[in-house]
Amino acid sequence: MDRLALQRRPGPGSRIVALALAAACAGAMILTAAPAHADDLTGMQKCLSGVGPDEQFTITQTGGGHANFPPGPDPHNGISPGNALHVKVEWTSLVNVQGWITENYNMDGKAEQAPEGYPFPGWPKYANLFRLNNNPGGWVASGSDPNPYNPHLLSEFAAVNCFEAPTIPVRLGYGINDDNLGDNSGEWRWTLQIWRNDGPNDQ
Repeated sequence: MDRLALQRRPGPGSRIVALALAAACAGAMILTAAPAHADDLTGMQKCLSGVGPDEQFTITQTGGGHANFPPGPDPHNGISPGNALHVKVEWTSLVNVQGWITENYNMDGKAEQAPEGYPFPGWPKYANLFRLNNNPGGWVASGSDPNPYNPHLLSEFAAVNCFEAPTIPVRLGYGINDDNLGDNSGEWRWTLQIWRNDGPNDQ
């Protein structure tokens, strides 16, 4: 799962296979977002009630590098149905994308679409993008976009107080939309907050 967020999108054939896998996975699963006991709350319910997160992870992306949560080369699904997410961004943290020439950006990147040759053409250049992935099922749609292959600005997590996790367990991949990470410097800093279910947290 290294560089999970910014692997190139597959061709039409593999896209059909992945969609079939995702559909099969979604159809076969038993949803666990409902509380196991009457007094248990889901993470989303806890977040909406105003209680603090169950877990917080401070993340530093040197040069906007590609990484994932949970960390590791092929991690388990660390985010469960019913969980809620939020990101607190340190907006003063910047990544320079031009080596000796100063061209700094926060994690929303440049107000310009990336051309062909970038990991995600058509999305903002130098933005910190994320995608969600089920292990072993494949890419999972998030937010209001039904296309599981499309990335999202990581700052979408910061735009809402309680971002609802998908209805199947997932892991998070993220990284800069840049065709050359080798000349980058600086870092982005942010905190991932997770509200867990009182009952089962299916991973």
